[in-house]
Amino acid sequence: MTEDSKSILVIDDEDDVCQIVKARFESLGYKVLTANEGVEGFRKIETSKPDVVLVDVRIPQGEDGLTFLRRLRSYRHDDIALQTRIRKTPVIILTGVGATMRSLFELEGISGYIEKPFDLANLQTKVEQVLQSS
Repeated sequence: MTEDSKSILVIDDEDDVCQIVKARFESLGYKVLTANEGVEGFRKIETSKPDVVLVDVRIPQGEDGLTFLRRLRSYRHDDIALQTRIRKTPVIILTGVGATMRSLFELEGISGYIEKPFDLANLQTKVEQVLQSS
């Protein structure tokens, strides 16, 4: 893996989803971090500064995806460059209710969403599109 490899943070309460996504993207040369809820994911954003975040909108235990996203977009830090980078981190929502929540997702400033259950090839395409445009 090269130093310019892109990194992905996957936040999902289903560990098997995290591991499947991790295996797929690591096989493509990405660095992949995982978390099972938003607070844990947020700690990883601050320390690792991933290039894109995939987050499940519904996490029954702990911080859910929308709460995480709102906290990310309002992040404050004394280091303005760090604050800006973290606030602008592209986020792709993983959801089972995408069509009904599309307008809300757009208002929250997401880079896209993928409906669950998802096809890994479609997820890969979406991630690559987001990374090219960011």
